[in-house]
Amino acid sequence: MHELSTDLPEPWEADLSDAERSEKRLVPAVERAVAIMDLLADTPRPMGVSDIARDLGLPKSSVYGICETLTDLGLLRPGPSGYGPGPRPLRWSSAYLSRTSLVQEFRILVAQDAVLSGYTVTLSALDGANVVYLACQNADKPLGFTFQAGQHLPAVFTATGKAMLAALPEEDRRARLAGPWHPPFTRNSVPDVAAFEAQLPRWRALGYAIDNGEIREGMICLGAAVLNAAQKPLAGIAISLTSAEARPEVRETLGQLIANIAGRLGRA
Repeated sequence: MHELSTDLPEPWEADLSDAERSEKRLVPAVERAVAIMDLLADTPRPMGVSDIARDLGLPKSSVYGICETLTDLGLLRPGPSGYGPGPRPLRWSSAYLSRTSLVQEFRILVAQDAVLSGYTVTLSALDGANVVYLACQNADKPLGFTFQAGQHLPAVFTATGKAMLAALPEEDRRARLAGPWHPPFTRNSVPDVAAFEAQLPRWRALGYAIDNGEIREGMICLGAAVLNAAQKPLAGIAISLTSAEARPEVRETLGQLIANIAGRLGRA
């Protein structure tokens, strides 16, 4: 009986030579399209061709052609003042999230804990120097801020971002934070990388990190990293409350609770 090989090519690789399979080949037009999509996703207002071209250092003619193509495909939506994100990526994000067991386990664990029912609870993952939100349970009580799946925020200002960055090896963390520092959201936002690094020993000692009004004044978030078997961060889970609710004893109780749930989620 012959042993089956485990080195068979993927179906899409079958017609490629060994040299072609080993060479990483990127398509510039696709890279430009993704850069445009990322820029528009991070910008709260529509952008015209000239602004996009300036920000990305691309020719206007290329930007116009790509934007029109993305519009025809439903990936962008044109308006009087420029282009903004279109509806089609929602289908892709929904497909991704439906196949992600981490999101399903998060929803199960949150639903099982009655203490969490009155709070906003979020699941996020690192995306470069940002966090991207994978799932959210928004409380009925107003926070003055609404989290949404697919939303990106600077990791250094968020509780989950702080916790996940604190769990990374130093080289990886510094590489993610090597770019220009994000402008502060509030007067409480950590001002630079040196101040951020100074916070890390505290977050490691607590087992969770704190966003003390760095995303929005008056909103406190407590976040813990979800670690895999190698102790690398897979995701982060956070609970958000108002500063009026966040008395010291409440912070400590909820911080320990969220750290416990993050540990259970990592094991699950």
